[in-house]
Amino acid sequence: MKGLTRLSIALFLSTAFLFSCDDEDDKTELSITNIEAKNHDAEGVEVKHGGTIELNFTAIAGDEARLDYYHIELHDHPESGKIEDEYRIIDESFKDKATFKGLRNADVHQHITVPDEANLGEYHVVIVVVDEDGNSVDTEDGDDHIIVVE
Repeated sequence: MKGLTRLSIALFLSTAFLFSCDDEDDKTELSITNIEAKNHDAEGVEVKHGGTIELNFTAIAGDEARLDYYHIELHDHPESGKIEDEYRIIDESFKDKATFKGLRNADVHQHITVPDEANLGEYHVVIVVVDEDGNSVDTEDGDDHIIVVE
Protein backbone atom coordinates (compact mmCIF):
# COMPACT_ATOMS: atom_id res chain seq x y z
CA MET A 1 0.00 0.00 0.00
CA LYS A 2 2.86 2.37 0.81
CA GLY A 3 4.34 1.80 -2.69
CA LEU A 4 0.98 2.58 -4.30
CA THR A 5 0.73 5.87 -2.38
CA ARG A 6 4.21 6.90 -3.45
CA LEU A 7 3.41 5.98 -7.06
CA SER A 8 0.18 8.01 -6.89
CA ILE A 9 2.01 11.01 -5.50
CA ALA A 10 4.73 10.73 -8.17
CA LEU A 11 2.12 10.51 -10.96
CA PHE A 12 0.23 13.49 -9.53
CA LEU A 13 3.36 15.64 -9.32
CA SER A 14 4.47 14.64 -12.84
CA THR A 15 1.07 15.51 -14.28
CA ALA A 16 0.95 18.80 -12.37
CA PHE A 17 4.43 19.69 -13.66
CA LEU A 18 3.52 18.95 -17.27
CA PHE A 19 0.39 21.08 -17.16
CA SER A 20 2.07 23.92 -15.30
CA CYS A 21 4.83 24.39 -17.88
CA ASP A 22 4.51 27.76 -19.53
CA ASP A 23 3.84 27.47 -23.26
CA GLU A 24 5.35 30.96 -23.65
CA ASP A 25 8.82 29.40 -23.57
CA ASP A 26 8.12 27.51 -26.78
CA LYS A 27 6.61 30.38 -28.76
CA THR A 28 8.37 31.84 -31.74
CA GLU A 29 8.71 35.62 -31.61
CA LEU A 30 8.51 38.01 -34.57
CA SER A 31 12.08 38.41 -35.82
CA ILE A 32 14.40 39.72 -38.52
CA THR A 33 17.37 37.56 -39.54
CA ASN A 34 19.99 37.21 -42.28
CA ILE A 35 20.39 40.97 -42.72
CA GLU A 36 22.80 41.99 -45.47
CA ALA A 37 23.33 45.50 -46.83
CA LYS A 38 25.95 45.85 -49.55
CA ASN A 39 26.92 47.46 -52.82
CA HIS A 40 24.88 45.76 -55.54
CA ASP A 41 27.59 46.15 -58.18
CA ALA A 42 30.76 45.53 -56.19
CA GLU A 43 32.05 43.86 -53.05
CA GLY A 44 31.65 45.63 -49.72
CA VAL A 45 29.50 48.31 -48.15
CA GLU A 46 30.83 51.36 -49.99
CA VAL A 47 28.44 52.80 -52.57
CA LYS A 48 28.89 55.86 -54.81
CA HIS A 49 26.26 58.49 -55.59
CA GLY A 50 23.89 56.98 -58.14
CA GLY A 51 24.96 53.46 -57.11
CA THR A 52 22.64 50.75 -55.91
CA ILE A 53 22.39 49.31 -52.41
CA GLU A 54 21.25 45.71 -52.19
CA LEU A 55 19.37 44.98 -48.97
CA ASN A 56 18.38 41.43 -48.02
CA PHE A 57 16.72 40.08 -44.89
CA THR A 58 14.37 37.39 -43.67
CA ALA A 59 11.25 38.24 -41.67
CA ILE A 60 9.76 35.50 -39.48
CA ALA A 61 6.29 35.87 -37.98
CA GLY A 62 5.61 34.89 -34.39
CA ASP A 63 3.24 32.04 -33.53
CA GLU A 64 0.23 34.27 -33.11
CA ALA A 65 0.08 36.31 -36.33
CA ARG A 66 1.24 36.62 -39.91
CA LEU A 67 3.45 39.28 -41.47
CA ASP A 68 1.83 42.58 -42.45
CA TYR A 69 4.47 45.02 -43.76
CA TYR A 70 8.04 46.22 -43.42
CA HIS A 71 9.70 49.62 -43.27
CA ILE A 72 13.23 50.51 -44.38
CA GLU A 73 15.19 53.56 -43.30
CA LEU A 74 18.80 54.40 -44.14
CA HIS A 75 19.98 57.54 -42.34
CA ASP A 76 23.30 59.20 -41.65
CA HIS A 77 24.58 60.56 -38.35
CA PRO A 78 25.09 64.32 -38.74
CA GLU A 79 27.67 66.16 -36.65
CA SER A 80 24.89 68.14 -34.98
CA GLY A 81 23.45 64.93 -33.55
CA LYS A 82 19.94 66.22 -34.28
CA ILE A 83 17.40 63.89 -35.88
CA GLU A 84 16.05 66.73 -38.01
CA ASP A 85 19.50 67.11 -39.61
CA GLU A 86 19.73 63.45 -40.67
CA TYR A 87 19.76 62.66 -44.37
CA ARG A 88 17.62 59.67 -45.28
CA ILE A 89 18.42 57.74 -48.44
CA ILE A 90 15.13 55.90 -47.90
CA ASP A 91 12.38 56.14 -45.28
CA GLU A 92 9.55 54.05 -46.69
CA SER A 93 6.93 51.52 -45.61
CA PHE A 94 6.25 48.60 -47.94
CA LYS A 95 2.59 47.75 -47.39
CA ASP A 96 0.34 45.34 -49.27
CA LYS A 97 3.25 43.52 -50.94
CA ALA A 98 1.92 40.15 -52.11
CA THR A 99 5.36 38.61 -51.52
CA PHE A 100 5.21 39.59 -47.81
CA LYS A 101 1.72 40.33 -46.43
CA GLY A 102 -0.03 37.38 -44.80
CA LEU A 103 2.98 35.07 -44.90
CA ARG A 104 4.57 33.21 -41.98
CA ASN A 105 8.06 34.16 -43.21
CA ALA A 106 9.50 36.03 -46.15
CA ASP A 107 12.86 36.68 -47.76
CA VAL A 108 13.10 40.32 -48.81
CA HIS A 109 15.41 41.55 -51.56
CA GLN A 110 15.32 45.32 -52.12
CA HIS A 111 17.38 47.60 -54.38
CA ILE A 112 17.85 51.20 -53.23
CA THR A 113 19.51 53.91 -55.34
CA VAL A 114 21.80 56.39 -53.58
CA PRO A 115 20.69 59.93 -54.59
CA ASP A 116 23.32 62.35 -55.92
CA GLU A 117 22.58 64.75 -53.05
CA ALA A 118 23.17 62.14 -50.30
CA ASN A 119 25.78 63.19 -47.75
CA LEU A 120 29.06 61.30 -47.81
CA GLY A 121 29.68 58.97 -44.89
CA GLU A 122 28.15 56.11 -42.96
CA TYR A 123 24.44 55.33 -43.05
CA HIS A 124 22.66 53.22 -40.45
CA VAL A 125 20.30 50.52 -41.80
CA VAL A 126 17.02 50.26 -39.86
CA ILE A 127 14.41 47.65 -40.74
CA VAL A 128 11.06 47.40 -38.98
CA VAL A 129 8.76 44.41 -39.46
CA VAL A 130 5.13 44.56 -38.32
CA ASP A 131 2.74 41.63 -38.02
CA GLU A 132 -1.05 41.65 -38.52
CA ASP A 133 -1.60 42.07 -34.75
CA GLY A 134 0.47 45.27 -34.72
CA ASN A 135 3.51 43.73 -33.02
CA SER A 136 6.81 45.02 -34.35
CA VAL A 137 10.51 44.28 -34.24
CA ASP A 138 13.35 46.46 -35.51
CA THR A 139 17.08 46.51 -36.15
CA GLU A 140 17.62 49.93 -34.56
CA ASP A 141 20.39 48.58 -32.33
CA GLY A 142 22.06 46.62 -35.13
CA ASP A 143 25.43 47.40 -36.64
CA ASP A 144 24.45 47.13 -40.31
CA HIS A 145 25.60 50.10 -42.32
CA ILE A 146 26.41 51.44 -45.78
CA ILE A 147 29.08 54.03 -46.57
CA VAL A 148 28.41 56.61 -49.29
CA VAL A 149 31.65 57.57 -51.05
CA GLU A 150 32.63 59.82 -53.97
